[in-house]
Amino acid sequence: MKLLDLRKVLYILLVVFTIGGHSQAFANFGPERIVVLDFLALDEQGNYIDTLHVKTPDLTNLSRVMTQGIAARLVQHGEFDIQDGISLKDDLSKLNISTEASSWERAKMVMDNDLAEQVITGTITMLQTTVAVSAQRFQNRDGQMVLVGSSMNTTPKIAEAATLVDSLVTALFPSDVQVIERTIDQVFAVPSQMRLNLGQSKKLEVYALDSLGRPVTNPEFLFFSSEESKVEVDEQGIVKGIQPGSSTITIRAISRTSRSGTPATMNVLVLPPTFGIRVGSLLTKRNEGNYYPRRLGLRITPTIEQSGQKGTQQATKQDSNATSLPMEATPNNPLAVIASYFGSMLTNGLMTIDFDLDPTREILLAFNGVQRSSTGYIGTGVGYVSPMDDFGQQKGFVLRFTLGTQHRLGNRLSIPLEAVVDAIFPTSTAFSPSLRVGINLGLDLYP
Repeated sequence: MKLLDLRKVLYILLVVFTIGGHSQAFANFGPERIVVLDFLALDEQGNYIDTLHVKTPDLTNLSRVMTQGIAARLVQHGEFDIQDGISLKDDLSKLNISTEASSWERAKMVMDNDLAEQVITGTITMLQTTVAVSAQRFQNRDGQMVLVGSSMNTTPKIAEAATLVDSLVTALFPSDVQVIERTIDQVFAVPSQMRLNLGQSKKLEVYALDSLGRPVTNPEFLFFSSEESKVEVDEQGIVKGIQPGSSTITIRAISRTSRSGTPATMNVLVLPPTFGIRVGSLLTKRNEGNYYPRRLGLRITPTIEQSGQKGTQQATKQDSNATSLPMEATPNNPLAVIASYFGSMLTNGLMTIDFDLDPTREILLAFNGVQRSSTGYIGTGVGYVSPMDDFGQQKGFVLRFTLGTQHRLGNRLSIPLEAVVDAIFPTSTAFSPSLRVGINLGLDLYP
């Protein structure tokens, strides 16, 4: 029984010593401890001493104000455990720090007694017409104290010295540690213009800069699309082309205390496949034969890319020379309305030219207005069918309806599968209207 009790005692002692020996390691998982000491001042002999031993009372007040201001900024940052001369009054009194000890000596005594991992202190120097305030940041690295940050600023009046806190703290820390959050002044998006193939996705590279051109750390970006039916953008800045056309992406940057003034904009142009080939068969038999005709086809979708700057220059030129204005699309000018409609379809890639060939029999040419999405398309159009050898055969106008889907093989290639319905209206009374249904498989190429 006594042996069992002895083992319990030894086990408890082992646990206590283990926890005590690793207490410092456990502490390292918490916020880094920073002590902000009172600033020093010059005495009559030109030595830096505690401001309490200087006959100028304003220096003592300023020393405390600078300490409290720096501590307040570090507390607002929220990443450190902050202490100052007031909260550590009892611990600092036990160190017996000399009134003539330098900033280096004071910081070293604090770190040697394990009161902090970092120490911030500084000096106040009164000149004839200027007050110079400097700050130093010391850090314990591998058991050695090193100076890792230093800053200095001046002001013509001692009453304005407290306003130097933000600039001093900003210069004490590296650029990636923004204790004083910078105001966002500009937002840049790369690239400024983007071309996307239908269904393609790209991620925007966005940067937020302050008034001095320095990058702002960890801002939050907000993305907006002017045409969400054509271009969608998520909260991560990933842009995807939904339908052929163009859209303007607006980007704003916000932080905890500020937001960007003028937003960044980016023009996104979504392009449909410009060239395709088709191989298929009709599901309806010929009147004079017992077979299903084969078809070969081409698909051409012209796309005219217009620059926004070019349009602005043209508008300025038109305003300056009113006598040379082109034909305006008004209700009183139906020809201009039709031209404007087909022009917009060509510009946005909404018009596809279909060329189908039934070997040795006939050819078909159609203009097809197509509405596309990232998963499929639907189109209606008109055309003309004509025999190749025997011109006495059926020929006439065609009303075409197309319904298709597609499988993407990359950013520039897709495999479409489509159903085509052609209503043929012969130009000769010898033939009656007919309906043809076909299935095509092909290959589409993107620019």
